[in-house]
Amino acid sequence: MMMKYFHGGIDEVVLFKTWITYDLGSFIGTWFAIFAFSFFYEFFKTFRSIIEINWRRNNNNNNNNNNNIIKQDEEINMNKISFSFLKGSYPSFTYKEIIGGIFYGIETGMSLILMLIVMLFNTALFFSILMGVVCGNICFGRFNQFKPKSSSCC
Repeated sequence: MMMKYFHGGIDEVVLFKTWITYDLGSFIGTWFAIFAFSFFYEFFKTFRSIIEINWRRNNNNNNNNNNNIIKQDEEINMNKISFSFLKGSYPSFTYKEIIGGIFYGIETGMSLILMLIVMLFNTALFFSILMGVVCGNICFGRFNQFKPKSSSCC
């Protein structure tokens, strides 16, 4: 029976029916695995933000000349509401959007997995996640130069 309040103990079923912590050794192994996963989650968030800022930097260098034209068009059309955007052609997807979408999905999935582990309400596993994201942020947070679109559930 799952307890809906924070509790201690080592008897937990973690995410899968086959991942059962039945003794102290398996619980400690689970604790370190969850710590490593949350640490990697912080690495992945930073990695994604670095890639996105590099893509934006490269994109801004390539499109510097077009920015003034786009800003003028936005000012002219700011008060107009129409459905003309549905007509015409659109730019095709590039590998950057596809890879960015895949990375966003991976980051969202990782955050949801961590949220599900927190929802076990096991105090030790909660602090495993907390310590993992704190240590990961200490190690990788300095490389995070901007705030990416957050998908984070934790």
